[in-house]
Amino acid sequence: MPKPVPATDFLKAPDKLGKAPVYAVFGSEEYLRRKCLKALLALLQARGLEIRRVHVEDNIASLLDDLRSPSLFGGDYAAVVLNQRAGPRHEVTTRFKDELAAYIEKPGKRNVLVFDGATFQRNLTVPKRVCENFPSVICEELKPWDVRGWHQLAAGAASELGLKADDRALTALREYTGGSLARADSELHKLALLSESGRLTADDIAHACGYEGADMTFPLCDAILAGDSRQALSHAAKMAGKAEMGSVLSLLALLRLQVVALGRAALALRQGGSAADALASSRARLRDNLKSGFLATARDLDRQAIESAIKVLLNADESMKSESPDPANLLVSVVAKLCESLHKRETLRSPVR
Repeated sequence: MPKPVPATDFLKAPDKLGKAPVYAVFGSEEYLRRKCLKALLALLQARGLEIRRVHVEDNIASLLDDLRSPSLFGGDYAAVVLNQRAGPRHEVTTRFKDELAAYIEKPGKRNVLVFDGATFQRNLTVPKRVCENFPSVICEELKPWDVRGWHQLAAGAASELGLKADDRALTALREYTGGSLARADSELHKLALLSESGRLTADDIAHACGYEGADMTFPLCDAILAGDSRQALSHAAKMAGKAEMGSVLSLLALLRLQVVALGRAALALRQGGSAADALASSRARLRDNLKSGFLATARDLDRQAIESAIKVLLNADESMKSESPDPANLLVSVVAKLCESLHKRETLRSPVR
């Protein structure tokens, strides 16, 4: 009784999957399922089968009849059927349970049926019998802690596109895509068009991938910490359109924490501490690709710059409570003044003591 082959094992040696009239590639990890299905179809093509994608609506009888009866005029083929539940509409293996159960008891001898199982519950009749009696490949999502496995798959995807990514770039890519291999693969295709040397760094990922969504709060904080005035002002302009009193007050408090973190790091560096000491002292939660920018910003700060930045935030807070200014104008003004205080490189500054 065959057991489903893990996706990574299958991809190492696809040709080890024996000949059969029915196959299934299933699992919740979209990238791996897509990759394994592509490898399986290439294998079937090499065996002389034509690949046909079949969309089953309200009747599967004609497809099963074709699979049972080889064509007099055409060659043998593999029919790829998407098995996916969509809202209240059940997947093919549930809607046509009886017909498919009968078919897999006596399948066609020359044509092949392939299930692309976006949803494929193995406790149900047809998926259970398919996995018990025919070759199948299971594409499970990686565990959240399996960083090494994620990096290996992403590095492999990059290599296929002629790209070479270092560890920091892969870490940045995983963070930007939320650990989604499918999204990472999509971003790598975009990066392949932008990269001239073929080498990817964390800075390349940050430049090309960016953030998604309407909320620019955290990207704004990251840009300020990393010393990117242009990006910070761009995010502030996007936020200004929906700025309200309450949201701006919350942002001011968050920005104060960023300034304090920079101050702690600056003090540690001025006292002769290492980069690691400065990062630990700052108590800032930073992505790996932001750490170098954060340290560069902190190295150029003195007590005067930090005090100036804190004063900007305190004045803004007081203005919000006493003068009722326009939230949008205040937000942009505060970010501009913070950038002027924190990001300007001045030659004469007294050391932090």
